[in-house]
Amino acid sequence: MKRQIRIFLAGLLVVVPLAVAAYVVWVVGSGLDGLGNQAVRAVWPDAELPPGLGVLVLIVAIYIIGLLTHLWVFQWAFRLLEGLIARVPGVKVIYESVRDLMKLFGGDAEKMGKVVRYHPPGTDIDLLGIMTNENPAGIAESAPDRRVAVYLPYAYMFGGPTIYVSPEHVHEVGLSVEQALKIAATAHVGANAATPLPPADSQQDSTGPKATS
Repeated sequence: MKRQIRIFLAGLLVVVPLAVAAYVVWVVGSGLDGLGNQAVRAVWPDAELPPGLGVLVLIVAIYIIGLLTHLWVFQWAFRLLEGLIARVPGVKVIYESVRDLMKLFGGDAEKMGKVVRYHPPGTDIDLLGIMTNENPAGIAESAPDRRVAVYLPYAYMFGGPTIYVSPEHVHEVGLSVEQALKIAATAHVGANAATPLPPADSQQDSTGPKATS
C-alpha cells in the first residue's frame, strides 16, 4: 500500500506543478486577450476577433513602444509624464513600486543590488539578503555610523524587511539576484530548487572587513 501511495505522490509532483502553471498562463492570457480585444474594438467596434488576437496586438504594441524608447522625443515626453505622475500622491508610490518590481524581474535584477550574507552581531547565523544601496539617503555615510540598506526576502512569499546595518556585518557572495530570490522563494527546498550557497571561506566583503562567525 505504501508503494502505491508513493507512486500516486510521484504522479502529483508531475501533474500539480504543470496544472498550476497552465492555469496561471491561461488566466493571464485570457485577461490580456480581453484587454487587447477591447483596444481593437475601440478603433473597429464591429471587428470579428479570433481568440488570441488581443494578446498578439498587445505584444506588437509593447514592442513598438520599446522601439520608441530609443527616440529622444519619446524619452523627453516620457520623463515629462513621469514628472506629472510624481506629483500625484498615492499614484507615485504605486507607479514607482511597480516600475522597480518590473526592473527586478525584467532583466535589470543585477542593477538592483548585490547578493550578500548579513551576519547579525552576537549570533552564529547568516541571513541571505540583497544589498540595495551602499549609501542610502538620510543615513550617515562616515564611519562609525555608516549603514547600508539590505533587503531580506521572506521564504514562500513575496516581501521582506529592508534593514540598515553596519557594512562590516555584510559580505558579498557569488550569487546572482535571480538565484538569491529563487532560494528565498523555495526556502532552499528540493534538489533542483536553488543554487547552493558558496562556502563561508569564499565570501568577499567589498564594503568592510570580514566578520567572523
